[in-house]
Amino acid sequence: MKNNVRGGGFRLTGLILGIIATVCGVTSIIFAAIGLHQAHLCKHCKKGAEYR
Repeated sequence: MKNNVRGGGFRLTGLILGIIATVCGVTSIIFAAIGLHQAHLCKHCKKGAEYR
């Protein structure tokens, strides 16, 4: 007698969407860190003084 568990497609879809969301979240954190670093560098350069 087989014991079929329903919802296999939903579990697979949830896993794929979870992986995509994690990758997007990590990417956004990396880009935010790079942007903060560039903004910090710009405060000490000549162009930073021009934009103020």
